[in-house]
Amino acid sequence: MLLLASNILNHAINGADRTTLLQELQEHNLTPLIRGVRLRFFEEILLGAERVGDMEAAIASWTESTTREPFSRGDVFSFPDHFLFLTFEENETPAPLIRAGIVYDAGTPEPFRKLDTFCRDVRELLQGRDHPTEDTSETVAELPQWEAENQTMPQGFRRFIAKQDADSLYTNLRKETTSRRILAASKLEDAGARVFLRTAQSAHLEGYAAKLLTGDSAPANLHIERLEDVGLVEREVQISCRKTGHALFRLPNAHALAVVTVSDATCSECGAPVADEIVQEVLAPTQLAASLLEDGSWLVSRLHFLLREMGVPEREIALGPSEGTGYGQMMANICGESFLLVTRDGDLTPAFARWAIDSEIETEASHLVIVATGRIHKEAGVLLQNHARRRIGGGQDFELILADDAATAGKELQGALDRVSQRVIAERLCVLDNTIGLSVSQLVLTRFRLQRSGEASEVRHPVVEDPQAFLPAPAPLTLAAHGSMGTGEMLDLDVPADQTSYINEASQSGEPSVPWTPGNEGPWD
Repeated sequence: MLLLASNILNHAINGADRTTLLQELQEHNLTPLIRGVRLRFFEEILLGAERVGDMEAAIASWTESTTREPFSRGDVFSFPDHFLFLTFEENETPAPLIRAGIVYDAGTPEPFRKLDTFCRDVRELLQGRDHPTEDTSETVAELPQWEAENQTMPQGFRRFIAKQDADSLYTNLRKETTSRRILAASKLEDAGARVFLRTAQSAHLEGYAAKLLTGDSAPANLHIERLEDVGLVEREVQISCRKTGHALFRLPNAHALAVVTVSDATCSECGAPVADEIVQEVLAPTQLAASLLEDGSWLVSRLHFLLREMGVPEREIALGPSEGTGYGQMMANICGESFLLVTRDGDLTPAFARWAIDSEIETEASHLVIVATGRIHKEAGVLLQNHARRRIGGGQDFELILADDAATAGKELQGALDRVSQRVIAERLCVLDNTIGLSVSQLVLTRFRLQRSGEASEVRHPVVEDPQAFLPAPAPLTLAAHGSMGTGEMLDLDVPADQTSYINEASQSGEPSVPWTPGNEGPWD
């Protein structure tokens, strides 16, 4: 998603001063693209650069006197990772103003510092042009300061925040931004992992069914070690009654078991010494797992992380409190448009659909995103379709997004955020379209799009200098036979260690593989 920030300066500037300002900015290594194209065109017309300035002044004078339109409405300045723009707006606003802004993506470092530097340069050039009037006792008034252009906040988003107390907001924000919680939530996208953790949690609460806790009942494609690495499960020592099988107590490690077994403790079920009972190493869901599984909190955590990864500022995201119904909710303000996200780790039932519709009506959100990991009931689908049809038929901009997992919701959200940001960028830059005869916003968006596709192409197709390095590895049996002869020779395959692992992975899969990078996988995998 592309982001936009802008500042405004309440100051009027005429046509000749606009051209002078753009010329001075170019002398400060800020090349105006639109004016540069015009100057090159004038140079081609004149067959030389000697009188380009006279041509520009003559065309500007004719345009302003004939069409009553300004010759220059602003300009755009291109950089590797962002665009700066400057627009002079007189007729479009109640009072004349100058707007300076930046268009950037989430990976651009320090965008606001770059915008502030640009604004400072423009103001210093304008201030330096001021001079004493004919009456030397009076001077031209000092220019006002730049002001940040505040984005509008929808009333529904304000009400959503107002319903929550400060303690709840702080607690939710701290939970959603914890790195360990974010990593654990990503593992819970696997339905098998959620089923296993819920089963293990129930077994622990019942104090029975130890077989469910050893990991033997886990799905074949579920890696317990990965759940253990992110803190969702931990290994404990459980002592169970040999006769009834009921769990007596659990210990954190074997050292604690040694203390218990040497004591005179006896089983509360059969009266036998604890040292004679069944001792097993079991998997116990952690408090983190219980917190994430409660009310589908992991789904809200995952969506919160995806929004932040797309570049949505933290201040524009609000989390709804848990109501104990299994439903989750959060809102995001994207360039003045409100997004309501409702989640349920289960089926999209008619009751959940009605609750989502009521929440959307209350918050007046223009985008409703529903994420339910189960199946969609027909009645729920009909309710949502009818609601969307009524909103659109009433002349309101409305978008309904349904997703059955966090990855799908992330992709749909990315598209929706892109459309909103493109609309805002087009609104800011459309005043420059007539000055060049093209859509400036589309030029900016296309440059970013081509840049991203070029970077992705370079990542997916790495340059291989030595094609022999990726030949299949020699047969392992041949190497083993050669090494067993006791010749004392060293085997040197002339293949670096990192490439050797790459060869083994490719040979085992039977097809060439590309090393994992942040660019060659789905952005939410």
